[in-house]
Amino acid sequence: MTEWRENRGHVKRSRRTGEPWPETGVAEFIAAVEASGFFESVDVVPVQPPRLFDLHLEASEDYFILMLVDGHDSCRIMFDSYVFDWVPTCLALEFIQTVMTGEVEVTLSGRHVLLGVPLAGEGTWRDSRIFRGEFEPWEARAMARGRSPEA
Repeated sequence: MTEWRENRGHVKRSRRTGEPWPETGVAEFIAAVEASGFFESVDVVPVQPPRLFDLHLEASEDYFILMLVDGHDSCRIMFDSYVFDWVPTCLALEFIQTVMTGEVEVTLSGRHVLLGVPLAGEGTWRDSRIFRGEFEPWEARAMARGRSPEA
């Protein structure tokens, strides 16, 4: 398999190592986020089980909510009202940095916006959403970067 599929729930192994994604403890992950230097503010918000915490991450004009379950191998990331599901927690910082730098692949196919977030050594995380007439700001920026100057 070279890409994540629409239903990534069954994708449990890293292509880098062939091993299952490592389970991530919340405390260690919060420490890594704070040490990354990507964010101006990191707020840890307690929530109801099964999630223990949501991380509210602010970087320049970008605002992310990262939803974690202690001991799980994947997380959910919300950004500009878009939900990225089944992101391996061990790659979440790389994933967020890729979105922040606009290296996301965004294309329109009929009524669907097709998304791709390249992750070094792991291929491309893929998803789609139904197009409702407006792109999120990050999608518009990514599409503008993807166009050639002659177009």
